[in-house]
Amino acid sequence: MTLALLLVTACAESDSGPEEVLAPMFQAVEGLPNVVRATWEAPPGRSRVRFVREDEEEQVTPWFEAPDVRVLGLVSGARYTVKVETETDTTTLTSAEVEIEVDPAPPTAPIFRVEESDDTQWMGDGFVLLALIAQETSSVAVINREGEYVWRMEAKPGTPIATVHVSTDGRSALYVDNDLMAGGWAGVGRISFDGVENEYRAIDDVHHDVVELPGGGIAWLGYESRESTPEEGTAATFTTDAIWVADSFDGEARKVFSMLDDYGHAPWHVCSHSELETAQVGGEDFSHGNALLYDAERDVFLYTPKHLDAIVAVPRDGGAPIWQAGGRYGDFLDEAGDTIDPDAAYLVDGPARTWWSHSHLSHAWADGFVMYDNGSHHDPLVTRVVEYAWDPDARTLRRTFEFEAENGRYDPVLGDVRKLENGNYLVAWTMAGMLTEITPEGTVVWRASTEIGTAIGRIGYLPSFYPSSD
Repeated sequence: MTLALLLVTACAESDSGPEEVLAPMFQAVEGLPNVVRATWEAPPGRSRVRFVREDEEEQVTPWFEAPDVRVLGLVSGARYTVKVETETDTTTLTSAEVEIEVDPAPPTAPIFRVEESDDTQWMGDGFVLLALIAQETSSVAVINREGEYVWRMEAKPGTPIATVHVSTDGRSALYVDNDLMAGGWAGVGRISFDGVENEYRAIDDVHHDVVELPGGGIAWLGYESRESTPEEGTAATFTTDAIWVADSFDGEARKVFSMLDDYGHAPWHVCSHSELETAQVGGEDFSHGNALLYDAERDVFLYTPKHLDAIVAVPRDGGAPIWQAGGRYGDFLDEAGDTIDPDAAYLVDGPARTWWSHSHLSHAWADGFVMYDNGSHHDPLVTRVVEYAWDPDARTLRRTFEFEAENGRYDPVLGDVRKLENGNYLVAWTMAGMLTEITPEGTVVWRASTEIGTAIGRIGYLPSFYPSSD
């Protein structure tokens, strides 16, 4: 960070005249160039920072108990005029203005261009958290509605991050990374946006997803690979998934579910993708679990084996699945009438276009979910965003929204969608390097794109860097 000091002292005004001099120090937080820590000496009271970029509207941090404030949401490469203040029982102390310049994003960072923007219909001027996988670098980043970086954390060299989530309290990013250079999976990290908390847990076989649990625990998907006799009768090595749980971020791990031991069905050669793909730990890629969610209302994990085109409900304490939506052994009824042939379950197309094909799930709630339907077995091949209403108790579902990728595009890997509070859909079209926000009527009201060669992993919406503590 570059600091240009304009004036280092200022006097507070009170009934008795000037009282104190505030001389703040500003320093970028290590590893988080968009976060600035301001510290100063002041009498007991509450403190905050005011900052403004060029001719834009002034921004103000919340009040903090100590004169030690971290300023968030600063744009890479931008210059700000900053001042601090402390409010005591009798007066408000204000420093002189100081000019600071935030370090620019590195040349390897993808550049986003906002091509469409309708602030009368979008969710708001919040921020998008995203995992970025580029040819030379990977990172967890946050961009604003102008496509500018306002938070960045570089991944370790050779360790792409494809999964990131906003924590349940809105103050941290939870992510999974893997070490391609070493040929194995690395672990799970959690970092607060202000950089105060930064923890990492090495997990050799973690893959694809991690989820927070009530009480501070976490759960994640892990690989399992062993020889098994499939339905076809010839023994082979299959790679499948297990669900692991820890009661705290660094607590002891215990396996609560195994596809090979608890699913209740022997592996089978699902489709061309499962037979041709080999997971990183070896073996035919039978299930390819790519998402793990937690349904607090029903106290179950929602686990999605991509190749099986299913959502499987697993009790939090483990054991056999309670139910399955979609796929060969699914027990949900499509209210529109589409059915699944168990002998060719991967051929999901029906007249109602209900079922998904090799999809990604990141957002579900009590009576619905949204799916990034990659569409690997749709005819024709096309990727779409789909919302469903469901009743897990009655075992029914129906498709309520569909948006096909523009220009009939097919996205074979990754991708993500979140439903926002105003009913819009925030979508990451992975291989296109594009983000869109879409209304329930199917209108694109915001679009940000980056150059070819950048893949966008999972995403999240961040209304503010300073969520309410209520």
